[in-house]
Amino acid sequence: MEYKLTKEEVDSANVAIEKILNNPVEKIDLTDSIPPINDIFDSNKVFKGKLSILFIDMRKSTDLTDELKSKKMVKIYRSFIRLAIQAIRYCGGYSRQFAGDGVMGVFQDSTDENQNNVSSQKAINAAKYMVTMVDYYLNPKLKKHMNIVISCRQGIATGTIMITKVGMRGKESDDASDNEMGTVWVGSATNLASRLCSLADSQEIFADDNTIGEIECEPNVWEKVERIKGLKSYSGYVAKHNYLNIPDEINNGPILSEDDSIEEPTFISKIFREAKNEALAIVDDIGKKSTELDNSLQRVKERENLVLTKEKECAEKEEILKKLERQLDAKQTLVAEKELENRKIGYELYREIFSNTFCKKHLIVELGKDYWLDLISKTKKVGKSLGMSEIEIKSDLACYLVGIYSEFEMFEEAYDALCIQAEHGSWLNTSTVESIVKKSGHWYRLKEILEKKMNPSGKSDYYEALEMLKKLGY
Repeated sequence: MEYKLTKEEVDSANVAIEKILNNPVEKIDLTDSIPPINDIFDSNKVFKGKLSILFIDMRKSTDLTDELKSKKMVKIYRSFIRLAIQAIRYCGGYSRQFAGDGVMGVFQDSTDENQNNVSSQKAINAAKYMVTMVDYYLNPKLKKHMNIVISCRQGIATGTIMITKVGMRGKESDDASDNEMGTVWVGSATNLASRLCSLADSQEIFADDNTIGEIECEPNVWEKVERIKGLKSYSGYVAKHNYLNIPDEINNGPILSEDDSIEEPTFISKIFREAKNEALAIVDDIGKKSTELDNSLQRVKERENLVLTKEKECAEKEEILKKLERQLDAKQTLVAEKELENRKIGYELYREIFSNTFCKKHLIVELGKDYWLDLISKTKKVGKSLGMSEIEIKSDLACYLVGIYSEFEMFEEAYDALCIQAEHGSWLNTSTVESIVKKSGHWYRLKEILEKKMNPSGKSDYYEALEMLKKLGY
């Protein structure tokens, strides 16, 4: 009887696919641990983060199955996978995928006792752990019980990975139906680690540039290589028989499998070798023609000497011009310094006028309001040309400006100058403060300044001025 799709099955698939395609993908940053499958949502929500992926694979296990009985092969598989999981777990990783004779380990950055542990170093440690356990522990036992030894190959890549749940839940109408769910690890690092594993030789660790780039490489252990699979070349670093330190009580040496790294050259490998031979032939041809080039180079050198002579003459003339430019620059500097000195003298002369007329009301009134406003403007202009700010100039002249503005009943300006004197100076005249506050009607800003600069250890001018404001009810 021919099996046919039912409408119920088509509708079920349609609803599930529409839900997946219509909902946006929401990324959740990984925390300090890899989430177990039950904590991953059956939705378009994915966990995202930087991980190191390690693939561990038994070397040429398909050949072993042809030579050994299935019961023996089961023991080898179980022993090998048990060691792989231990290597991953004890080095801070998680075992997440199993495929017959292979395991995928996942490692994440972490902090332990204020020490940063990068995922790459954890993955490297796990790979070395596995190489050590196979040669020093597993192979001696396999040799004893079955007269056989094995090897493994490992690939490591580091990058950004997204983790999501895939599969299908059990039938709602059938409680006994299993939830056929799993996780996939989306990212180029996962595929690259698998490729590097397939390109590694017996007891070899093949790691990508990202992984090696964030660890401290052991000297004379890692070798930069480039290997070809299909039509694509893969580069990285390899280390062979890279062991961890073993306990002192283990006195037996490693038992190695027969090195099966020698394989038939691929079509691409042949092309690379042929290209290399052609390159050597080209180099040889270049050597033969170098003599012909010598004569041409000699003629070129003679022309270069003529050009150098001309350039030397031009350089001498250019040096004369530069000397004249330096002399001109020096004169300009002297002029600029003289101008600066004149401005300083001008500012001091203006300021001396303020100083000589300080508290001399009859002179202030006799010179007139326009004279003082013009002098204030000129002083500010000269001060700014010297690099002084507006507030620096005002604070320098504040005590003089208070009296000048008061004499011409410019009480708003007098109050502003008084506040600047209080904030940037060291004394105040209490009677002047009282007069200006009453006539300007302003007091809040001045009171706030006096309170901030108040010296609690003694009755200074600030204290008397502040007490006067309080008596006036401010």
